[in-house]
Amino acid sequence: MNILLVAHDEENLAEMDQALQGEGYSLFRARSREEALRELGDHDIQIALLSSRLPGGSAHDLVGAMRKVHPDQPLQVLLLAEVQKDEQVKKSVESGSDDFIRVPYEPVELQARARAAGLRWETQANLVKEREFYRIAVAEEERLSSLVLDQNLNLKEAYEKIRRLNEELEKANTELELIAAFDSLSGLLNRRSLFTRISIEIERSIRLDVPLTGLMIDIDKFKNVNDNFGHQCGDIVIREIGARLLAGLRKYDYAGRYGGEEFFVVLSNSNEQQALGIAERFRKDMEELRHQCGGESIGVTVSIGVACYAPGESQESWIERVDRAMYLAKQSGRNRIVMD
Repeated sequence: MNILLVAHDEENLAEMDQALQGEGYSLFRARSREEALRELGDHDIQIALLSSRLPGGSAHDLVGAMRKVHPDQPLQVLLLAEVQKDEQVKKSVESGSDDFIRVPYEPVELQARARAAGLRWETQANLVKEREFYRIAVAEEERLSSLVLDQNLNLKEAYEKIRRLNEELEKANTELELIAAFDSLSGLLNRRSLFTRISIEIERSIRLDVPLTGLMIDIDKFKNVNDNFGHQCGDIVIREIGARLLAGLRKYDYAGRYGGEEFFVVLSNSNEQQALGIAERFRKDMEELRHQCGGESIGVTVSIGVACYAPGESQESWIERVDRAMYLAKQSGRNRIVMD
């Protein structure tokens, strides 16, 4: 699998290169936007790792430009962003990147994220090939159907074959849409789909004049889980949180993975008191839950920020208020809820 490393700083390129050496990848380097696009056009790249700081335009603009080089290919784009800058995460989502890595990072995290990106690429590439196969098969069956008509063959059998192929094509398209819309680890909406759903719910709230409330959920001291018990244990925690959210929310509420250990919940037609009740039940559930990791039983807590959408407020402003409330919860001692 080919990986393109993009960073203006030679030191950053060397760090990424060193972390991925020996992992079985072919590594290519680029130090500018132009060089990155040239490398992408010259080589069959499956994964691109982009530093958020590039000369001659932002890395987020480069993500969109890279998508245009091979629009039909499942290129995996990972953006390296600083932990403290939430705007980096938002821009990463909006620009179309598939994942982001917090800077500074540990080599083992970069390796794990690269492996996950590789698995996503393989799954999506297989579905694209399958969809193309069925498209060609359907086209061929249509051509044969014309011949069958000319030769007075059994039309019913020919059309039945086309119907089955169309069903398989629709199934392949549905699977591809699911992969594109959901986070493979948590089972929740991925960032791109989450932001689309937030826009839809804001429009619905304004049109129907009903309240809309958001929850920002962050796993407390998640880095300690990864450091002390390994990233596989961290994945177990994220997977369990995703399952608990899906099981506990109402059918018209939505939850998505906002960042590495952050989750955003959209509570439709819910006021502050209703949202606080839902948040408290989830907080308490997490506090009491034990996770089994490699023979160890561990517990984690979450900090939750809550804010109602204000009519006329921008989507970005609302999310910032929810996020700010969550940070206040963490600064106040964690394992608590703060309402903005």
